[in-house]
Amino acid sequence: MRWLAFTLVIFTVTTTAQDYQSLLDKMQFIQQQPAVYEAAVTAGKERGMLCSYCHGKDGNSVKTDIPNLADQNPEYLLNQFHVFSTGERQSYVMEQVAKLLTPDEMVNFALYYSSQEVKPQANIKTSKKGEEKYQSFCFACHGEDGKGNKDLPRLAGQKKGFLVKALHDFKEGKSARANSPMVKIMRAVDASDISPLADYIASMR
Repeated sequence: MRWLAFTLVIFTVTTTAQDYQSLLDKMQFIQQQPAVYEAAVTAGKERGMLCSYCHGKDGNSVKTDIPNLADQNPEYLLNQFHVFSTGERQSYVMEQVAKLLTPDEMVNFALYYSSQEVKPQANIKTSKKGEEKYQSFCFACHGEDGKGNKDLPRLAGQKKGFLVKALHDFKEGKSARANSPMVKIMRAVDASDISPLADYIASMR
């Protein structure tokens, strides 16, 4: 246990000022060390009060237009914390919050929220039209089950309000989303398909 603690301290010191790859390397190292992983998850939970007002104590959002973080892919979460902190992804609130996070906190949050169970939104009915649209192109990146992979986000069980807004923003190429490959993809999707697509994704388990 002393060796693990000592190693974690050294790793923290050497990666504090490093780039995203260093953050990712650190997170992957922690994931391979059960005792260190559990400590990181606990630290993320304790610090999570910072995010609970919008994203809920366990990462299940308390607002329909705010995304769930629970059960999200840890690599994706870590990357988003990073791009918010650098301003590469724009959101006034998230940029300010991310800039306050230390590298350790980014990693701890990613590991904590990814370990929590997502609770799909109640009273959302699945959509056959939405399913057809999803399985025609979304599955290629996000998987047939909507769980994504590594730095590709989990969509299954996400909040409908957030999905609708995000898909409209992608389609309109708004500045906060302008650099995403989703902008090009959404050009081929009719605006009338967005709501049923969001219904299907939100209803996925």
